[in-house]
Amino acid sequence: MNREDRAKKVMFQRVVLGIFVVLVVIAIVVGIRSCAKKDDSAKVTTVKATKAPTTKETTTKKVKEPKVAIMGECYVEDFENYCKDLLPKKTLYVYKIGVLTGALINDKYLNYQGNTYTAEERVALYKPDQLFFLVGMNETENDTPQITVKHFDTMIKDIKGVSPNLKAVICSLPPVAKDGLDGYGTNAQIRNYNEKIKEYCDKTDGVDYLDIRDIMEDENGKLSKEANPGDGAHWQISTTKEVAKRIKEKSDELKYK
Repeated sequence: MNREDRAKKVMFQRVVLGIFVVLVVIAIVVGIRSCAKKDDSAKVTTVKATKAPTTKETTTKKVKEPKVAIMGECYVEDFENYCKDLLPKKTLYVYKIGVLTGALINDKYLNYQGNTYTAEERVALYKPDQLFFLVGMNETENDTPQITVKHFDTMIKDIKGVSPNLKAVICSLPPVAKDGLDGYGTNAQIRNYNEKIKEYCDKTDGVDYLDIRDIMEDENGKLSKEANPGDGAHWQISTTKEVAKRIKEKSDELKYK
């Protein structure tokens, strides 16, 4: 091999070596960057996993506005007339003056979208989240609270058929100003009804008893002069509003259960 050929061979080897060195350097740099990215990624994942939730995240609980139905007699009519601003926004008022609990189940007297329904059926169509009852006064003179309780139980079970998560509340029956009022039981009879209703609520899941008597009861257990509009059984508007506020408080409580 002459001198010129040897020179070419040496030059070729140097070029190959140079290319090899460059490739090695590139590989090392890429490897370092890859490791760095991997380490950073692992670090971010760890921070996210161990980050403590903020106070807002731990204490704020979104609760929907419940659909509420209130069933009953004339007191419920007064809620609709005077207390809409005090009760939940999505409230359906279902009532009839002088109605009995059995009639809420069996009597078709409510017109809705061209059809006639019982009170129970109308509430079922609404599919409420909460159901409040204020009814029973017109049957207290019969002295048969077990029948009234049975009617409550039937309505609650029937409506739960379309609203499985229903929360039901039965309000206590109010006192009257004096015994012997036509169409009503005595205060002793009314108290007996309340005792039986409360017993039912206490032993039944998803059903609460709401005592409202203190709002309109005097020291003798009768309807107070301040609450009495004159007939001895119904309420002044101011009393009706206080009862509505009590129902709203209970509704708000149930939203978080």
